[in-house]
Amino acid sequence: MVLYIISGFTQSGKTTLINLLLKDPNVIRIITCTTRKPREGERDKVDFYFLKEEDFKDKNKFIETAIVHGNYYGTLLDEVKNKLKQEGKKVVWNLDVQGADFVLKNRNDITKEVVTIFIAPAKFTTLIQRIRLKGDVNSEQRIESVRKEIKYLSLYKYMVSTSTSLGESFENLKGIVFNDKDKLKKAEDLMKNFNVDRFLRS
Repeated sequence: MVLYIISGFTQSGKTTLINLLLKDPNVIRIITCTTRKPREGERDKVDFYFLKEEDFKDKNKFIETAIVHGNYYGTLLDEVKNKLKQEGKKVVWNLDVQGADFVLKNRNDITKEVVTIFIAPAKFTTLIQRIRLKGDVNSEQRIESVRKEIKYLSLYKYMVSTSTSLGESFENLKGIVFNDKDKLKKAEDLMKNFNVDRFLRS
């Protein structure tokens, strides 16, 4: 069973693209856990498992945990095992870079094949604008997080740009998950040619 790990910067458009992908009945996702409060429209056991901090004390229940912007995040081991047992399904895991780094380095027992995808706009200034427009009290912290997360890009084989139209970005992501050779080559080249310094100056 192939596991698709999808990561991206905050406000990159990652969640929107994954939600579009999940409209396909052949795609399912691993639901992660968090201690943050639900955002408008989010539902427990659908978008996240919304837990309390004490729920994270038993580390044996989790594949990975991390503290991001002051909140606990993690993935239950049983959640991953159960999703990977579903034959004929594409299993998508929306995971932050810290989690992806840990899983890829320490948990190759989960699945034999992992495809890694990173979602990002073409320009750093685009992210800054999106983050500030959202009006989050942690805006500056989130912007600084981008500078830290960019160091993990070597973990990812494919990149999808969200500086194109939503439809095109979605088709590029869908092409990777459904093994479209042209889309795979395009996304692999985009990742290979991504220049960190140029991005941060853009």
